[in-house]
Amino acid sequence: MESKFAYEMNAFSPFAEVKGRLDLAANLDSYAGIVDSTQATPLKPGDPVAIVATSSGLPHFIKAAEGSLIMGFVKWSAKKQEYAKGEAVEVSYSNDVMYMEAGAAVQAGSAVNITDLGNVYVGALGTAKGSVIGYAMEQATAANELIRVRIAAPVVYTANADE
Repeated sequence: MESKFAYEMNAFSPFAEVKGRLDLAANLDSYAGIVDSTQATPLKPGDPVAIVATSSGLPHFIKAAEGSLIMGFVKWSAKKQEYAKGEAVEVSYSNDVMYMEAGAAVQAGSAVNITDLGNVYVGALGTAKGSVIGYAMEQATAANELIRVRIAAPVVYTANADE
């Protein structure tokens, strides 16, 4: 999917699709915070995050789980590919357009949900609809394709019940 060169600023293809990279104009809705000390594994670009209720100063982020209020998604950076506890991280939210990895075929314009929270795959809402985390701006013809997703407003995460 991604190569080391996709992260290099002087790469031959600096605009290659990378999970968590922002795209399309007017991506202005992002803010900084810190990975919380309770986060067991590093956060990666594209991970959905929730704010820890006991945050003070900057918001403290943990990876969102079922029932969490998703406050945004970790932004990709050419300098870092993951963020350990205590490290500063930037998060994008409502109306930004981010590359996300499809878990299956998705039609452009479809409302999408996170279909696999562990790997952070997105897919069209099922018949037993979960929460809408965004809208596909282009189609994916198969799993593991990176597609642009317009991020929706913060939402309590509920998975599709028919998955």
